[in-house]
Amino acid sequence: MLFIKRYQLLIPTLIVGISMFFSCTKEKTPIIPSVPEPTLWEKVNGHYKVYDTTGVYLYDMSIVHIHVNDQVDSLRFENFDGKFTFTVRQSSPNPNNYPNLVTIGFHNPIFDYNSKRWQLGGGADSYYNSFNNDTIPLKFQMTNINYYISDLTPYYACDCKQIAVKQH
Repeated sequence: MLFIKRYQLLIPTLIVGISMFFSCTKEKTPIIPSVPEPTLWEKVNGHYKVYDTTGVYLYDMSIVHIHVNDQVDSLRFENFDGKFTFTVRQSSPNPNNYPNLVTIGFHNPIFDYNSKRWQLGGGADSYYNSFNNDTIPLKFQMTNINYYISDLTPYYACDCKQIAVKQH
């Protein structure tokens, strides 16, 4: 009896302590697999509305990413300038060291949707033809000087500047 009286406060504390020790277990957090950062070409992939430099809507365009390997991919431009669909090989890093360059390439001849021939090309620039914040300022040259007589179309030449805005 003297033993119980002496340890009257210690016994409940000991029971509570032992039960807490065995009842607490560390929560196991599931390992979340890290999602790799999408490549530039995967970010560029999508549907765009294209405007002239004054903000007037011109046409819709789609850019489709075609994966080749880690260094080289391709982009297919669908309804480019409202007339063309073509595919251009993209390399990373690009030869001009512009980190967000979207290459339009040089096409001669390229056929439009009416089977008329054109010459189309876009150069490399740190501002134009670069993907930034879901926007691609486009700059390209387009002419039919070599073909307008034989294709029976009016002569046309353009040093074109347009703004493509990605739609979500």
